[in-house]
Amino acid sequence: MKSSEIREKFLKFFEGKEHKILPGSSLVPKDPTVLLTLAGMLQFKPIFLGQEKPTFRRVTTVQRCMRMVDIDKVGKTPRHHTFFEMLGNFSFGDYFKKEAILFAWELLTREFKIPVTKLKVAVFEKDEEAYQIWRESIGLPSEVIFKLGEENNFWSAGPTGPCGPCSEIYFDLGEEKGCGKPTCAPSCDCDRYLELWNLVFIEYNRNEKGELLFLKQKGIDTGMGLERIASVLQGVEDNFETDLFTPLIRRIEALSKNESKISTRIIADHLRAITNLIADGVYPENTGRGYVLRRLIRRAVHHGKLLGIEKPFLYELVSEVTNFMKDAYPFLKEKEKEIIGVTKEEEESFLTTLALGMKYFKELMAKHQTDKLINGKEAFKLHDTYGFPIELTQELAEELGYQIEIEGFNQEMEKQRTQARLAQLTGREKDLSLLDLSGFKPTEFVGYEKYELETKVIEVFKEHNFVILEKTPFYGESGGQVGDKGVLSWDHKEANVIDTYLSPQGIILHKVDNLLDLKKGTKVKARIDLSRRLATAAHHTATHLLHRALREVLGEHAFQRGSYVGPDKLRFDFTHFHRLSNEELQKVEQIVNQKIKEKLKVEVLEKSYEDALKMGAMALFGEKYGKKVRVLKIGNYSLELCGGTHVKSTADILFFKIISENALGAGVRRIEALAGQAAKVFIVYRAKSLYEEVETLIKKYCNLQEEKEKLGGKKTIETNIFEVEFTELERIAQAVDHQDSVNVNKFLDHLCGRVEWLKERVTKAEKEIESLKQEKIKAAGQELLAEVELIGNKKVLFKEFKDYTLENLRVLSDFLQAKLSSCVLVLASVKEDKVLFLITVTSDLVAQGISAKNLAAKFAQAISGRGGGKDNKAEGGGKDPAGIHKGFEAVKKEIE
Repeated sequence: MKSSEIREKFLKFFEGKEHKILPGSSLVPKDPTVLLTLAGMLQFKPIFLGQEKPTFRRVTTVQRCMRMVDIDKVGKTPRHHTFFEMLGNFSFGDYFKKEAILFAWELLTREFKIPVTKLKVAVFEKDEEAYQIWRESIGLPSEVIFKLGEENNFWSAGPTGPCGPCSEIYFDLGEEKGCGKPTCAPSCDCDRYLELWNLVFIEYNRNEKGELLFLKQKGIDTGMGLERIASVLQGVEDNFETDLFTPLIRRIEALSKNESKISTRIIADHLRAITNLIADGVYPENTGRGYVLRRLIRRAVHHGKLLGIEKPFLYELVSEVTNFMKDAYPFLKEKEKEIIGVTKEEEESFLTTLALGMKYFKELMAKHQTDKLINGKEAFKLHDTYGFPIELTQELAEELGYQIEIEGFNQEMEKQRTQARLAQLTGREKDLSLLDLSGFKPTEFVGYEKYELETKVIEVFKEHNFVILEKTPFYGESGGQVGDKGVLSWDHKEANVIDTYLSPQGIILHKVDNLLDLKKGTKVKARIDLSRRLATAAHHTATHLLHRALREVLGEHAFQRGSYVGPDKLRFDFTHFHRLSNEELQKVEQIVNQKIKEKLKVEVLEKSYEDALKMGAMALFGEKYGKKVRVLKIGNYSLELCGGTHVKSTADILFFKIISENALGAGVRRIEALAGQAAKVFIVYRAKSLYEEVETLIKKYCNLQEEKEKLGGKKTIETNIFEVEFTELERIAQAVDHQDSVNVNKFLDHLCGRVEWLKERVTKAEKEIESLKQEKIKAAGQELLAEVELIGNKKVLFKEFKDYTLENLRVLSDFLQAKLSSCVLVLASVKEDKVLFLITVTSDLVAQGISAKNLAAKFAQAISGRGGGKDNKAEGGGKDPAGIHKGFEAVKKEIE
């Protein structure tokens, strides 16, 4: 039975048992505390924890999963993988043990027709209820039911919370696969028993005392690995011999020059993981999910090297994975181009250092032949200089019987992180590091509701001009949003707050321009710069709209990676591999401006962290959140956790305009944009600047046409249709007021088009004028032939011109040399009160000892200038036009 048929049969079977077929979730969980999806139940965890009510009581899914815990076993055993698919059925307060066991047995023995004699069962040793169901309802003899301890047959999500016993169904591969011990059982480490299906009966809640209390609502969570059931139904004893792997393995073998079953299987496994991770928006990085991906790619590249594959190859195999999995997961094919691009770039990056890294690794092997221990600094160099993940170094070392000093490596890693943190410290962070804030409580911030208030100074740091207030309306820089500015006033005195900082302990510090007599205990009036705060708020709310619009246009992989929100602009960094097209950028702009036009209500809801996630609020992976969080809700469009300040309605944003988009690093893009009054001013100013540029270019174009006509050329004027009515500038302002980004962009593009067209016409006219001048120069050259004089037997011309460029002199020289064959030409031009000169000598006269370079030195001296070149041609300039004829005489003497 094909793997695709197994998936379909499983889902259809449970659909027939009144289960709702739901799609599996992304490998990137919604829960930001979890690195990757490692089980089918993860998307239902809030239901099992009692945080959400289920929409359906019975559910079935096929879930793509990632687990790195057994990566060192991948390829070496028949059944371990980093990426796998889990077939599951779930019950939320509906059926329980008996039905779960009956369903599983029916599917395996009747639908999949697995012989009953090949199946064995393990139950939790204290779960007598499950044991009796297997004995009485299924009719299994006691000798095929194994009672195992908590380590094997009791599931829990953590030290506390929902948990319960489980029953596992095993496929017996036969005594010949076993260890031969009389105690051989499903708990044994040998290969005889293949675990097919785990049925978890969630019936307890473990409290902090470790006591097991019965849950009011019991649940079922089952999981069966597709790869394992496929091996059974396809009659093979190895997952890598199923149709899930064999096409890919054949492709890898075709590329290989060497043979290694383990390396081939590792590459096949990792490539499936790589493809699915990138499809779900994960990009190579040095931390978190990105590090998992980077490790997989680099490990696969290393094993490719072992197979004799010297060039990037993984990216060529991506289509093998997407083509095979596209029916079950169509989005893989849709994102194929992106997956290929990310994979290829990471492969190429690692291959540039892999050879050098392996050379260094071999040197370490030779150096430590006796102690067999690579120290932490050496392992860190492999990581830092050559890009070797520490796990890869460990694996390589262990294969040769060496060990890595991991503690030393971790110390070096932490040292580098510390240095990096110090190097990246902003002025704010450096200032804060100088203060002792240990005796202060977090500052009460009232700036969400109030913009000014009477308060009291509780500390002054005179050396650094910092003030701590009892309570404050000033927002301290955090979450990408800049700190407030404003004024502290007391006793008819004022101090300007030039910035506001937030310490890690939650203390808000006000940096002032002067302290005067401000001291601890002084009562002050604290007032923020309201217009600056409102401009910042417009940019901050616009950032949330931008984030949602990007995910809508590009896909759910577009996650925030960083931001800057100030009164002047916003900057937003996000995950995406390719440059955004003009169409995508304009679509994003249109969506944001449409939401501004809709005047959506902007609400801030205070919720528990769990309730916020339950609402569907987006949280950022790796961010630390307290028990209580602020949820920013923009209509029904955007829902994110955020502690910043915001407008009351999207209408307050006025307008949104993207001004740039570029790459920040591999897989990360940056958008800079404007909102509010800043956006309006930018657009009107930009339009006015373009309007003025059009006017200037039209005048220049007309003047050039006049000049062309004077030189004998044909005058052509075709600018009327490109003149701009000033009323058009009024219309663009109206388009901004109506959040009409389409017409704003059309008008700006139209103006840019006019500018470019005029620039082309100006350039064309300048070339035509230059061509006419060259013709005139050549005509003048014909007349100059009569002015050539003989010095000895040498033809020489001395001539001064007005407003000739060096290029004009070169053209004239070429013309005269062609006519005279043998000559010395000394040509000078006065242009803008400066002298340009060119001296050329034909090759026959150079052979007689006359050097243009030497002549130029004599001439340059007379005009207070410099010159240089070769024997046949020299040129230069000077600042004394009165010395030109003196220079001619000096050259004449030199020739004589």
